[in-house]
Amino acid sequence: MNKKSLLFAVFALVLAIPAHAAVKTMDKIDRLPEKEDEADLWERATSHEQRLRDNGTLVAYPSIEQYLESLADRMLGDFLDHLDIKLKFVVVEQPTLNAWAYPYGTIGIHTGLLVRMDNEAQLAAIVSHEVSHFLQRHTYREMLSRGTQGMIGKGLGLLAGAALASQTGSYDPGLGDFAGDLWYNLSTSGYSKKNEYVADEEGLMLMAHAGLSRDEAIPAFEKLFENEVYGAGDPRQMWSSHPRLEDRIKNLQKEIKREKRRKGFAPGVVPEAIDYYRVIAPAYLTTARLDFAEGQFARARDGLARYQLARPDDPQGYFLMGEAYRRENPAGPDFDEALAAYETTIAKDASYAAAYREIGMAYRINGNTAKAREALERYLDVAGDAADAGIVRGYLEALQ
Repeated sequence: MNKKSLLFAVFALVLAIPAHAAVKTMDKIDRLPEKEDEADLWERATSHEQRLRDNGTLVAYPSIEQYLESLADRMLGDFLDHLDIKLKFVVVEQPTLNAWAYPYGTIGIHTGLLVRMDNEAQLAAIVSHEVSHFLQRHTYREMLSRGTQGMIGKGLGLLAGAALASQTGSYDPGLGDFAGDLWYNLSTSGYSKKNEYVADEEGLMLMAHAGLSRDEAIPAFEKLFENEVYGAGDPRQMWSSHPRLEDRIKNLQKEIKREKRRKGFAPGVVPEAIDYYRVIAPAYLTTARLDFAEGQFARARDGLARYQLARPDDPQGYFLMGEAYRRENPAGPDFDEALAAYETTIAKDASYAAAYREIGMAYRINGNTAKAREALERYLDVAGDAADAGIVRGYLEALQ
C-alpha cells in the first residue's frame, strides 16, 4: 500500500465516523448497556477484569467486598433500583493507592489504598469518586468524545494489520483495538479534567448522603501522593488533558467551603478508626508482604501496627512486624525490636515455629550462643519435619 492510498483510506475513515447523541446519566435511562458500542466497551472491560482473575491479582476477601458494597448502598440509597443494578467490588493485591470503576458497575480497589486510609470517611471519598464515574457513564462518554482520534488510530491499526497480513499471511484482529486501548488508558491515566472534577464534586454529595464528613476527602486525596514511593506518582499529571492532583484537592477544598455556607449543611461524622481497621484487617497482612518486596518496611510496620490494634490476639501481626524489622536490617547490629516482636508472637501462640527460628538466628548473628541454641532447639521441637530442619540442625552443631 503506497503513501497516497494510506492517506486516502484514513481520510475516508474519518468521514465515516458517526455522530453520537449526548450520554444520559443513570437516572435518565431504563437499561444498560444502552447501545451497541457501549456493550462493546463493557465486553472489553469485562475481559480486563477476567485477566485480573486469571492471573491471581484479585484476592478473595468476601467480608471486605461486602463492606464496600454496603458503603456504596448507603451512598446511593435506591438510586439504581430502576436499573436493577447493584455495585460490586473486587480487591486487587497491589501496594499502590488506586481504584477504578468498570463501566458496568464493578469497582476495583487496591489493598494499598485500603490500608492507607485512616477511617471509613476517607475511604468513602475515594470510593464515591469512582461510583460517580459509573453513575455519569464517564468511560462511555470518553469513548464517544475521543471517538474521532480513536477511530483514526483504529483505522491506522487496521491498515497496519492489513499491510502485515500481506507480508505474513496472518492478520491480527487485536491491532487498533480502540475500545480496549481506551479502557486501559482510562483505568491507568484517568479521565478528562471536566469528568474528574464532576466525579470529585459528586463524590462529596454521595459522602453526605451516607452521613460522612466531607472534610475527610482532603486527607484522603492527599494520601494519593504516596504512590510516588513506589515510582507511581499521580498518573493524571502525565497528560495535559487531565487535572493534576494538587488542582483537584484545591477544587475539593473550594467545593467543601461552598457546601458549608449553604443553609441546612450537615457536617457528617468521622467514624472511629478502630472500627475501620477491624473491617479491612486482612488487607494489612497482604499489603505488608507486598511492601516487604518493595523495600517499604516502615510502611509495612505502620499497617501492621493497625492490624495489631484490630486483632490483638493474632500472632501473625506480631511475627510480620518482627520480619519488617529483620528484613530492613538482616545483619543487625540492633535486633531488639525484631526480637520483641517475635517474643510477642510466641506469647500469643507458643507453637508459632517460625518465631523460634528467627529468634535463634538473631541470637546466632549476635553471638549469643546459649540463647541461639535454646531457640533453635525449640524450633525443631515444634517443627522438626520442616523443610529447613536439616539446615537448622547444622547451625546447632556449629554452635556447640
